[in-house]
Amino acid sequence: MMKKLLVLAAMAVVVLGLAFALNSLPASESPRVYASSLAGISGAGETGINVQNLDQSMEAQISADFYPQGGGAAKQFTGTAGAGAAYNFWLPGMNLADGAYAAVVNADRQIAAIARTDWPSKGGAAIYSNVIPDVEVQLPLVTKEYGDQCSLISIQNTNTSSQATAVVDFFAAGSADSVLEKEYTIQPGTSITLRICDEDDFITELPANFLGSVVVTSKDNVTKLGVQSFIDISTSDQAVYAFEGVPSDQAPSELYAPLFRASPKLGTNRLGDTGISVVNTETTPVDVSITFYPAGGDCDKAPVSWDHTIPASSSYVFWQGPIDDNPLKGTNCYGSARIVAANDGKILAIVNDGVNDYAGGKYNINAAAYNAVSADLGGAKAALPLFRTGHTKFNLWTGISCMNVGSAQADINMSVTNLVDGSVLDNIMSDSVGQYQTAVLWPAKVQATGAPWDGVNTAVGSATINSSQPVVCIVNDSSLSGQYDAATYNGIAISQ
Repeated sequence: MMKKLLVLAAMAVVVLGLAFALNSLPASESPRVYASSLAGISGAGETGINVQNLDQSMEAQISADFYPQGGGAAKQFTGTAGAGAAYNFWLPGMNLADGAYAAVVNADRQIAAIARTDWPSKGGAAIYSNVIPDVEVQLPLVTKEYGDQCSLISIQNTNTSSQATAVVDFFAAGSADSVLEKEYTIQPGTSITLRICDEDDFITELPANFLGSVVVTSKDNVTKLGVQSFIDISTSDQAVYAFEGVPSDQAPSELYAPLFRASPKLGTNRLGDTGISVVNTETTPVDVSITFYPAGGDCDKAPVSWDHTIPASSSYVFWQGPIDDNPLKGTNCYGSARIVAANDGKILAIVNDGVNDYAGGKYNINAAAYNAVSADLGGAKAALPLFRTGHTKFNLWTGISCMNVGSAQADINMSVTNLVDGSVLDNIMSDSVGQYQTAVLWPAKVQATGAPWDGVNTAVGSATINSSQPVVCIVNDSSLSGQYDAATYNGIAISQ
């Protein structure tokens, strides 16, 4: 059973969850909605939404309407973000009752956002970003006590005026047939959360040690649904990770992962591995090949490939740990990966990034995840709504990995805006990488003069990536001391 359970509004501890939708400028037009949802996990949780203003010359006025999970009147909050800066909606500091929420965020400028939840008493953390709603959405990874992992799936009704019905189908890895189908009614604007290891229906009807994927469909084929998931590692107080569902019709034949790890040493006693969960969205088998492009470590820097056939409507986990199938052989290695389905087959994937940290006489497991994305979700500019150097007593730093998905060498640099005073430092880090290679931008290397941007003093803010070629980026927000769980999110492309 899970150690971190969903906490309802009637309980005394503060646990806040949300689903959010970002409406593009202008607000008077029919919005292009980016939605996602977040379920509270006990311990007590603290959620913050960082909303970055993408306009580099004018400030943004931002509003957020919070809908109680289960229904009820929305409550609105507002804020202002300076040019290129971010505004933080920190839910524990707002006048909201304890519970889980869905939210809709609007602004008069183009914006990007991430949502981060922390469980300070447990050291847990998870981030998600940029979930796109649709009438059919897929989650590439769902578990029920598989490897002590338990899924929480949140589904948001993005229609704020009428209820929606969501049909949820579970597919086991290696099988083309749905093993369980459920229907749920969702009230206007809000969300529901399915706790796979704790609700009676799943305990009795879903196979034990389930590993697979989920398809969420809007029954009326009109109402768009946003889908997001936590996966909790029940044997660890702090390990939890989050990722977003992806519309089925946006499944490409080629995906990019800016960071893989194959047992690199992340400190004296820390080892990390990624696992890439790939879903075949087709009704026929598909041959999938992953090519790894090493960027550092002890491994050979030449690209290596791993092939596997995935049955129809099924999934497979390519684990970069020390197993025979892994061409990296669990060697100290990290870099980027390109995932390709033969014959234009359609696939989706998430990358799970786990770290075993031995400290104080015991192992503390860290966990994070992000979505592998298509080149269409990349660009020459990307928004990173959360950036920090050594922030908080847990020594949290962000490391940025940007993969070149263009056709020529990419010259990449990053600018940062301070959340506190709005100060900007241009081109604080840079790198040049070839096609499919990843640039690793590490704040500790910043040599700029003057606090708080010297790579020593603490700082928190937002960042913008600029590149001569299209890139896809991810951000690792992790504790160098190993005292706190890692969290990862996808950078958000800025349209030119």
